[in-house]
Amino acid sequence: MVFALVLGIAVVATILLSACGSGDDPRADPSTGRAAVLAIVQRAASEAVAGGLVGVAVDHLGPDRTDAVVAGVRRAGAGDAIRATDFFQIGSTTKAMTAAVAARLVERGVIAWTTTLAEALPELAEGMLPAYRGVTLEQLLDHRGGVAAFTDPSDGERFFSAIADAGIATPDTPAARARIFAAWLLAQQPPKGVTPGRDFLYSNAGYALVAMMLEARAGQPFIALFEAELAKPLGLAVAWVRQDATLTEAPLGHDGVRGKIAAIAPLDVGMAAWLAVLAPSGGGLALPPESYASWVRWHMKALQGQATPLPGGYLQRLRGLKAGEYALGWQGDDIEGRAVLAHTGEDRGYSSLVILDRQGRSASFAFTNTEAQGEDWVMAALTQRLVDMERALPPK
Repeated sequence: MVFALVLGIAVVATILLSACGSGDDPRADPSTGRAAVLAIVQRAASEAVAGGLVGVAVDHLGPDRTDAVVAGVRRAGAGDAIRATDFFQIGSTTKAMTAAVAARLVERGVIAWTTTLAEALPELAEGMLPAYRGVTLEQLLDHRGGVAAFTDPSDGERFFSAIADAGIATPDTPAARARIFAAWLLAQQPPKGVTPGRDFLYSNAGYALVAMMLEARAGQPFIALFEAELAKPLGLAVAWVRQDATLTEAPLGHDGVRGKIAAIAPLDVGMAAWLAVLAPSGGGLALPPESYASWVRWHMKALQGQATPLPGGYLQRLRGLKAGEYALGWQGDDIEGRAVLAHTGEDRGYSSLVILDRQGRSASFAFTNTEAQGEDWVMAALTQRLVDMERALPPK
């Protein structure tokens, strides 16, 4: 699936609302503490696999800390069970991390929220459509840049047709590939009815431009910035996976319709090289549940008012995010009257979902090595399990 790093954020609110109030409500006895929480998380993982997911890792973070619970297998039809230490690709759930890297650089004065594409990438300014020249870093992070979405194969097909017609070979370096991609992207007319800098249009390509702006101002590759500004300060173990690789020490990604799931084959080397341009939007970032739990726990502490390495400007936006609004890699939402921050991600056979209480009292997330094909059944299953799990836990 070329350039199809689909978030599915448009269906998050619908799924969350439809999940609320459905299913059983086995309210746990608050006196049972950690054992009860663990049992509820284990039930969620088991039910997710019983519902058709190949493998899953589920975690709930609250006063009674639990480790992630895993269920299912690494490859459909095989007996190799999912392990708690396995790395999962998290797709567009990466976007909040990219936004946090940007916020760290803003905090240090390397770049500003108001820095425009033309200012950060002056060598591309002449070829940009005038409508894109004034688009800012913050607008791109909030999906108001107006550039093509790259959430389904059609945009990728247009790009590959254009470079084939121009006789452009695949450059050797990531920077050269990104430059060709950005030059083409910023010469395209905005999608119909979209005004760059004003209208919301979810775009994976927008986050690729963010990374280029950060690289230009910081003088380092994005992955190096990610490690120095985020992974190392927060103590996260991460890996960037090339899509032409066959993973041997991680769950294989699968996709398909419910009941007909197959492992995804690696892409050819050239295709994978171009696809890596979209890494900052969620193409290939993988990490184990324990590391993602650490990332979420930092947010919980910060939202409770504790000091953390997370950037202040990033946190300020999240604290004020209302239901239906999007900012810096998070969607504001509401579950049974409780304000939450949520995001989903899909990337070549993997899916992820996180739901974070906006007051920092609790959070839940799920990873799976399963992606839907042509429908939302995987994300609906993850959401249902997490919402049912939250409802079954003792009141906060």
